[in-house]
Amino acid sequence: MQYKEEILRHIREYLELKDYPKKMNKKFKNKLVNLKCLYCNPDKLTASIISTRHVANCLACNKSFNIIDLARNLETNFNDKTSEEEILNYLKDVLKIKVMTKTDEEDLDKFFDKYMKWGFDLVPIVANEKFPIEKDWTNKEHKDKTEWLEWIKNGLNIGVKTGKKSDIMIIDVDQKPTPKEIDSIKGNCLVQESTNGFHLIYKYDKDFPKTRVDELKVDIEAEGGQVVIYPSTINNVQRKFINIPDEITEMPKELKAFLLPKITVTCKTDSEKLREDIETEDFKIDPKKFALKNNQLEGNCNTEFIKLGGILRKQLNSVQTGNVLNILNRHMLETPMQQRAINAMIREVDKYSQFDERELAHKVLEYLKDVEEANRTEIAMAIVNTNRGEDKKRIDKALTYLVKEGNILKKGRSYGIIQKANWKTNLINIGTPIDFKMPYFYNIMDFNFGDLLLIGSRNATGKTHISMNIIKQLAEQKLQPYYLSLESGSRWAKIGLQLGLKEGDFKWDELADSTIIELEKDAITVIDWLCPNNYAETDKLIKYFTKQLQKNRGVAIVFVQLRDNNEWLAKDLIKQFPSFACRYVYDNEGDGEYGKFIIDKMREPKIRVKHYEIPCRYDWVTKELKMQEEIENEKAHKKD
Repeated sequence: MQYKEEILRHIREYLELKDYPKKMNKKFKNKLVNLKCLYCNPDKLTASIISTRHVANCLACNKSFNIIDLARNLETNFNDKTSEEEILNYLKDVLKIKVMTKTDEEDLDKFFDKYMKWGFDLVPIVANEKFPIEKDWTNKEHKDKTEWLEWIKNGLNIGVKTGKKSDIMIIDVDQKPTPKEIDSIKGNCLVQESTNGFHLIYKYDKDFPKTRVDELKVDIEAEGGQVVIYPSTINNVQRKFINIPDEITEMPKELKAFLLPKITVTCKTDSEKLREDIETEDFKIDPKKFALKNNQLEGNCNTEFIKLGGILRKQLNSVQTGNVLNILNRHMLETPMQQRAINAMIREVDKYSQFDERELAHKVLEYLKDVEEANRTEIAMAIVNTNRGEDKKRIDKALTYLVKEGNILKKGRSYGIIQKANWKTNLINIGTPIDFKMPYFYNIMDFNFGDLLLIGSRNATGKTHISMNIIKQLAEQKLQPYYLSLESGSRWAKIGLQLGLKEGDFKWDELADSTIIELEKDAITVIDWLCPNNYAETDKLIKYFTKQLQKNRGVAIVFVQLRDNNEWLAKDLIKQFPSFACRYVYDNEGDGEYGKFIIDKMREPKIRVKHYEIPCRYDWVTKELKMQEEIENEKAHKKD
């Protein structure tokens, strides 16, 4: 339980809250706390806590205790029968620890089931705020509770879209409800308490626009709106429902008759107005809001417009410059010029171009974007179909210009494109969490689609057994992974049958060359194993698969060979690109029963450690490789 570990870390804060007898030990630079023991001499500080640990140990009675033991003894409403989960939830609330307990998840799951039943379309909101994270949130749909839960775990708020998206409208009242008001609406509609008032949530009615009724201090959130809802927090106060019906109800006729006459203006959202303008192109930019000298053009070759075109021409070709000038002409000038005037200006701009082979340079640039790298001869043959005479000189001038301008890079005899970043603003779909349980590693790291996992093992020491156990665990989750065997004579099919796998549980293929593999889109692929022709180029193969995942998403679990001493073949290089890297090492190489995953890299760990080990046991009869923790839990369950 990750949340338990986090709560246990706050033992010092709890000691402060309860004013528990303690003293900082200056001898150890205050890294040691001396405190009263729960179990022995009440007059002496015989117990201590080291800063790196969260358990108090008593030197007098040799007993230890943690924050849960303290709470059980110090809180009057707790006793020996109080469950650990109840205490953890209490400590989380009283110490304001931002974690989600099992109880929280169960409660949230119930509410999210209601949201799904009601057809809510939610939107991710900035933490502790009311603003959507997504730039184009009105055009995106989020109706999956797994996604919602991930937002909450990441500390985000959530909002519900109003209008047709969720088939609801919300009356936002800017005053706190009285008990009488709550009773009057109880049983009629879904009611949420907000920071300064309350929300009445009804079925969407197209007669109501998104607007404000000032005299009533009421906002009506309808088509195009969103409202922050439970379990979000605003100003560190959590939203909560004070009335929860089984279904979303329609607004009472009396309330509708009261509100409609108060609405005088139909308000369009900024997004709606902007979308309408762009679709119709029927708009003018207000020169008062945009500092541009307007309608002072003289003749077909106005100096100011040509200067602007000249600046654009430094970065764009002739056609692109013309497109920009035409846009400015149509949308920024009160009286647009005729097309022939713009064409004349473009011709004039070309006279002032500093490089007379711009079009040729553009073709070279486009060619290099396609091939990524080529020498001068290859470029010349591709662009002008010759490497001689005047055309050769033109190509040389174009290449010199592109290098000078920083568009391409010369590497030895070859030229390569300098990649321009494709800048983006969205945050939500970046690093999308996987929607399944990652075999063996689900407790220690948060995995995303696009992740590459490396598992290292020595030759002939069970890579195929581990890979087929991973396939089995994925198949048990109703997934259909892809298994790729690169080892001739592999026993994977036999092992799979022994594990209970059947036809259709996964897709497979056998290939000898890992450099020609095209990963399937959105697939979970297990590659057993990666075998480069030259081990010095292992990093290039890992980089290749990383690019594949960027293109096709999905997840790749790749097995690689270790040295005889169980170390990576390319220790520094192999861990640059993967999100996760571990080695499987046996405790006793002779029997192959007990072993462990040694975690060397975790991009997004759930636990605060740099290195971690997962002890495992291999059953020679069933061919199952299980974590020791899993085996112990199964034994405990059988006893119960």
